[in-house]
Amino acid sequence: MSRPTVSKATTSYPIYSATFANSKPSYLVVGGGGGAGRHGVKNKITLFDFSSRAPTIESCAEIEASEDDSVQSLANLATKDGIILYAGINSSEEDRLKDKNDHFRSFEVQFPRSNRRASNVQDEKTPQGKISFLSKTRLFQPPNDTNAKREGYQRIVRLSPPQRNASGLPNKRIGAIASSLAGDENEVVIFSATTNKPDYEKDVIQRIALLKGQDVEDIDILDEGEGAFHVTYALPGEVHIQSILYDFGKRKNLGKSDGHRKVYSVPFPNLNNKNRPKIRSIRWLSPSHILLLANKPNRTGIELWVLRLYEEGPGSIIMRKTLPRHAKAAVGMDVALLDADSDGACQAVVAIAAIDISLTILTIDYHGQTRDSLSHFHTFATYYNVHELQITKVLFSPFFKPEVAPGKKTGPQYLRLASTSIGNSIDVETFELQPVSKKPKSRYILQSSRALALNQGASYTLIAVIICAIAFMLQGFVDPEGKLTRSIVPVSLQNAASEIKAPGAVIHDARLAAQHDHDDSTAGKVSERILDLLDVHRDEDLPLEEQKAIVIHHDPEKDGAVSAEVHVGEEDVVKKHTEAKKWEDLSHHEQKKWKEMLSDAGMWAVGEGETVLKGIFFGQLGGLVGQVAQGVIG
Repeated sequence: MSRPTVSKATTSYPIYSATFANSKPSYLVVGGGGGAGRHGVKNKITLFDFSSRAPTIESCAEIEASEDDSVQSLANLATKDGIILYAGINSSEEDRLKDKNDHFRSFEVQFPRSNRRASNVQDEKTPQGKISFLSKTRLFQPPNDTNAKREGYQRIVRLSPPQRNASGLPNKRIGAIASSLAGDENEVVIFSATTNKPDYEKDVIQRIALLKGQDVEDIDILDEGEGAFHVTYALPGEVHIQSILYDFGKRKNLGKSDGHRKVYSVPFPNLNNKNRPKIRSIRWLSPSHILLLANKPNRTGIELWVLRLYEEGPGSIIMRKTLPRHAKAAVGMDVALLDADSDGACQAVVAIAAIDISLTILTIDYHGQTRDSLSHFHTFATYYNVHELQITKVLFSPFFKPEVAPGKKTGPQYLRLASTSIGNSIDVETFELQPVSKKPKSRYILQSSRALALNQGASYTLIAVIICAIAFMLQGFVDPEGKLTRSIVPVSLQNAASEIKAPGAVIHDARLAAQHDHDDSTAGKVSERILDLLDVHRDEDLPLEEQKAIVIHHDPEKDGAVSAEVHVGEEDVVKKHTEAKKWEDLSHHEQKKWKEMLSDAGMWAVGEGETVLKGIFFGQLGGLVGQVAQGVIG
């Protein structure tokens, strides 16, 4: 589809970090630089205003952030006239070797005054804001290794989502930072984000020491209110969650000591192949769903995974989405959660930046707390050659439900998507959002022009059908014998109309056809991963006797091929595959042999465990007929 409104901007330095202002989402702050050394590329922070949606945007404030290192991470808190910036900037190497790395820095950003208040021509052309240095401190523990002191830095800073409330005051927020390149001493620090200079002792809520060689890829925070937060972070092959219950008044963590747990590990393809996909980014979709962005090995593609969480135990992947082949690997992802209705239903907009300098935008709907489920992914658009050089950051502006005075009409609502590059360029796409319905306070969604046209066409068709129905009903009074109708309507249309069945008849015929297909075919044969089969054909809300049953077959005459069948229930399996046995009923030798064959066929991985195999039926193995499955039902 055609691109939305696009605005471009440039800086004098490569950009590594960016953040949209929470109080005014049209303002974008970017940071980067050339790092340490005298090479002429300074380390700066720059403010842009993209509210005009002009093709080219000039900066409205800038500051040289440091002479020691570049700006690697940014986040912000709202203030009355601007924002407070949190920035990850290393101290000099000399100071780092002395354990004096003040990596956590803060700046105050004052937005430009409105053009309407400008007093001269220069201000009217380019209203200027101001960026001022506030403070610097450290939250990481000093590493012991000399090389870790030299190379370690604050790669990530992530704050809990901003929220609006009736009083207009900002909500209490927490933050999380993660170090990188610190060898075996990387860590995650969770802190109270209520001051421009968090205290090393009093404001640190939780420290998470990573194991040797571990490096955090991404962090996201879920705010459940009343000081309850869930911090999730992704390692290349694992997903962890740290639960927090924080009393901001007492500056104390009231959470349980066992609030940390590992909820997912990426399985290995098989025993001999240790090359598994790597998680690149992570975002919350709902309190029970997490979105993971994963790169396949050796730049062979990108996948999106939806991780479903449970009250106890590990989570499971319930949905997968493979991106088009042009995207060999991803460099970043962001998610915008649009406003929700009273049940919590909302749309999530997903943006993925790939190494081929493309942007892919998708949407997925959360159905609310009552259903607690998600729709499938829908591709909104893909844009190519967004920048000339590699993309370094992709992020959405925050979106809040518009607040409109009674009697006034709500104006257009927008969502912005910014991407930055190592080539000093900024690209901002501005999408116009649509209300779900015409009802007051309706929630908003991102909808493509094609989908909007289809919806409008469906509305017009429905109106036409209603008019025709009324006309036919009136015919019984005006033209009971149908002479007038036959004289006006062509014979071809009359014949076509005579073949049209009522909706009830259509549904009845469809049911009969489905029943006939079921009688003629025992099951649909498939060959895919067992976890995917369980995700698609097992419904955790249904009782066991109503669940579909899965049977795995082994054909020694076809090079030991392994296939699966899905049946309507266990009773159907017993009747039609008398030799089949459940996993629990197999001997140890049979289980061992099956695991080897399933692994070789790519249907099951050792890392997934034997739990996923329980309840599945297995047919004859290696030409030997197993015992008849009896007593399965009941």
